[in-house]
Amino acid sequence: GDIGCFSLYATKNMISGEGGIVTTNNDEYAELVRRFRHHGQSEQTRYEYHDLGYNYRMTDLHAAIALGQLEKIEEYTNTRIENAKMLTDGLKEVKGIAVPVVNINVKHVFHQYTIRVDGYKLTRDELKEELHQKGIGSAVFYPKPLHLHPHFSRMGYKEGDFPVSENASKKVLSLPVHPSVTKEEIKKIIDAIKC
Repeated sequence: GDIGCFSLYATKNMISGEGGIVTTNNDEYAELVRRFRHHGQSEQTRYEYHDLGYNYRMTDLHAAIALGQLEKIEEYTNTRIENAKMLTDGLKEVKGIAVPVVNINVKHVFHQYTIRVDGYKLTRDELKEELHQKGIGSAVFYPKPLHLHPHFSRMGYKEGDFPVSENASKKVLSLPVHPSVTKEEIKKIIDAIKC
């Protein structure tokens, strides 16, 4: 592609508190992005508005944090991959739990590790509550498909238009996979779901 966008929000694989990174090898796009983040102003002609823009400038402090994180991204990613592999190996035979499938030609960085709870002894919400009772965090990040949010429903979308998405939204559950999760904690998650 021509442009890459990366969020650095606190829950992402690489963080700086807020903000993000845009990459491109196209000088015209780079200048457009610079103006967009600076109220539509060019760096060369301050207080002259060329485009619609916003204040999306990253502070020096946030940039310094991001640069420090960039040095560790490979380590963090490898830890996420190891944690995901351990979860997959421990959960792949559990009836009613579908683990993520990763194509052999793909490097999945596991921003999230999301399972599908379908035919398990508990519903997704019951499993989430049981994990919570055992001190294990889990989350439903996408409880409602996009077409059922107010913005899209105004466009005429309604329940039943995308049944696969609607069904999936009722069954997905994300488990901790971030670099701070220890191997012992991963084992505790596996044991809690297997019992």
